[in-house]
Amino acid sequence: MYKTIYNNPRERSQTTYSWAYWDGAFTDEELDLITNHCVSKGTESSTIIGSNKQEEVERVRVSQTHFHHRDNDTAWIFDRFNDIIVRLNEQFYGFNLNGYDAFQYTEYDSNKLGRYDWHMDTQLGHNPLADTRKLSVVLNLTKPDEDYKGGQFQINLGMEEDAETINIPRGRIIVFPSFVIHRVTPVIEGIRRSLVIWVTGPKFI
Repeated sequence: MYKTIYNNPRERSQTTYSWAYWDGAFTDEELDLITNHCVSKGTESSTIIGSNKQEEVERVRVSQTHFHHRDNDTAWIFDRFNDIIVRLNEQFYGFNLNGYDAFQYTEYDSNKLGRYDWHMDTQLGHNPLADTRKLSVVLNLTKPDEDYKGGQFQINLGMEEDAETINIPRGRIIVFPSFVIHRVTPVIEGIRRSLVIWVTGPKFI
């Protein structure tokens, strides 16, 4: 439950936002450091839950990824995210969270028309090893319309034709409930780079 006092109690008790954002978490120099570190570690072809077959994955998702765990090189990134996630969750969601053990670096390359079609991050089903993803967090490492074109981040709250396109400039962190359906449209020029975190917790009650 909440651990802080907030001066808009009605918002806390009655409103669940489809997304929220945080600007200024990292300087341009720090974003360059993060990007260079992630690029240096390489990437692998993305997978999806339930299948590692490339032809099945690419029906839904075309991207390159790599998971980064906490170590001496990345601890400062985790610490920065931890504080922001706590503050955004306290203000907008109030979910009971456990945490996360890695962030995913993702590249969407225009040479492959990189994309990720409609999906949600919360894992449903009978997999006993699947933690409940509650909050999804995205940090854009690249500049829209400069480093890449296309690659829009959209959320779908029930009607695909009414999908909302969310502006994510370089350095912006967005957070949204992991059960919100969302996508990344095809990148048609350049490479779109981002970090993604899934924060888990006990089942929703």
